[in-house]
Amino acid sequence: MLFIYMAGIALGSYMVINSIIYLSKELFIPEYMISFFALAIGTSLPELVVDITSVRRKEYSLAIGDIIGSNVIDATLSIGIGPLITPTAISGELATVTGVWAFIVSLIAILAIGIMGKHDRKMGILFIALYLLSYVVLFVM
Repeated sequence: MLFIYMAGIALGSYMVINSIIYLSKELFIPEYMISFFALAIGTSLPELVVDITSVRRKEYSLAIGDIIGSNVIDATLSIGIGPLITPTAISGELATVTGVWAFIVSLIAILAIGIMGKHDRKMGILFIALYLLSYVVLFVM
C-alpha cells in the first residue's frame, strides 16, 4: 500500500506542476507567482486541518504551536529549498519591491495586533486582504 500511496503522491505532484505551468502560460503570469500561490495552499491546507481539529478538541496550545511552527518552516525551509535546487535570477527592482512590501505588511500586522490586542474576524479580513493585495503588488511589478 505504501508504494501505491507514494505513486499517487508522485502522480498528483506531476499533475499539479504541469497545471501550474499551463496556467502561467495561459494567463501570462510568471510561473514563480503561481508557484508561490500553490506552495502557500499546499503547505497551509494540512496545517489548517490540524488547527481546526485542535480547536474543536479544545487543544488550543497545539493549534497555536502548529501555527507558529508552520509559519517558521514555511518562511524559511519551504522558500529556501527552491533556489537551492534551481537558482533563479530576479531583478533588483523586484527584490526591492518584494522586500519593502513584506516589511510594510509585517508592520501593519504587528501594529494591528498590538493595537487591537485580539485576533478576530476583522483582523482575519485584514490579513486576507493584505495577502491578496500582495499578489496585485507583485503582479504589477
